[in-house]
Amino acid sequence: MLQTIADAIWAQPCLAYHVQPSLEPETRSAFAKVQEAFDKLWPEPLHLGPGHGLHVTIYPLATVKEGYDKEVYWQSIEPQCRGILNDLCVGHRALELRFSRLKVTDTAIIATATEETGLIEAIRERIVREVPSPPGQKPIIYDLIHSTLARYRTDAAIPKDVVERVEALPVAITAPVKQIRLVRETLFPCLETDEMAAFPLR
Repeated sequence: MLQTIADAIWAQPCLAYHVQPSLEPETRSAFAKVQEAFDKLWPEPLHLGPGHGLHVTIYPLATVKEGYDKEVYWQSIEPQCRGILNDLCVGHRALELRFSRLKVTDTAIIATATEETGLIEAIRERIVREVPSPPGQKPIIYDLIHSTLARYRTDAAIPKDVVERVEALPVAITAPVKQIRLVRETLFPCLETDEMAAFPLR
């Protein structure tokens, strides 16, 4: 059995800052078909991410749940973040994120992806190395590219065979990425965002 954890802050106001790739409407439509497939198998109610809110976080510069002054912190790191993304993205060829499987965790159902050029890994490494962490925080080390497609409405024990059936669903989504963005999130999970800057890929 998998013990799931209900999402307590879905659709609540928040403040966070992220580095994210752009996603095309076709990618969002493909995600919606995958959501429909696993929603039919899942025995408990789900929060299904709406198309406009589906996203991939390359790096969370200021996360939702921490309590420091995020606006002050963001202002202190914004020039460095813009500089890193300008250095790495401008002139870099466009990306393809290749989503190939679903993974069920205790907090979410996610689609995982690979990216062949190494740009996402390079962005993460530069931020960890060069951008000071928020007060009292350690750098976040990301080793996965993913999009969260659903979170749980209830705490529930899910049978192993259900988890296995969901993870066995076919996923084959090639997501073109034309730009990397700095985003401010104001309604969780990225249901409302503002684009702070965009860095086009070649």
